[in-house]
Amino acid sequence: MSQSPVIDPIQSPPSFQQERKKSNSGCIVVGVVGGCLIAVMVCGGVIATGVVGAFALIKSSEPYTESLARAQTNEELRSTIGDPVDPSIFVLGSIKLNNDDGNADLNYSVSGPNGAATVHVTGTKLDGNWDYSRMDATTDDGTKIDLLDEPTSENGSEADQ
Repeated sequence: MSQSPVIDPIQSPPSFQQERKKSNSGCIVVGVVGGCLIAVMVCGGVIATGVVGAFALIKSSEPYTESLARAQTNEELRSTIGDPVDPSIFVLGSIKLNNDDGNADLNYSVSGPNGAATVHVTGTKLDGNWDYSRMDATTDDGTKIDLLDEPTSENGSEADQ
């Protein structure tokens, strides 16, 4: 007579216990990887918010808004790259302010239906007033257009001088 093995009904078979251990370790790996991905996404979101905020601050500055207004109303630039003249999303450079004094050095691209140009702005702020030493646009073919030649008032029309 052969004896059949007696299985304890309370205790699980050994193969089931091994499979259960494997599935627990899989859950741990998934949890760790998922946690790392969430941490990376949160850090990326914080960095992206900082970058977008910096661009927003620069784009609201007087050197940027003044140079863009001049670029958009400059007849020579509009005839070269076409109308409308639209700014790019990105602005390179820096603006440093200390109360009513500071300086700015910015570069950004503008484009129209017929081409593009890079706008360069360099200025100094003294007692609340900006004085620009450079404000020009360089087109794709290398033509430099001086944007300081056409002074504009706050409403964008040419000022009487």
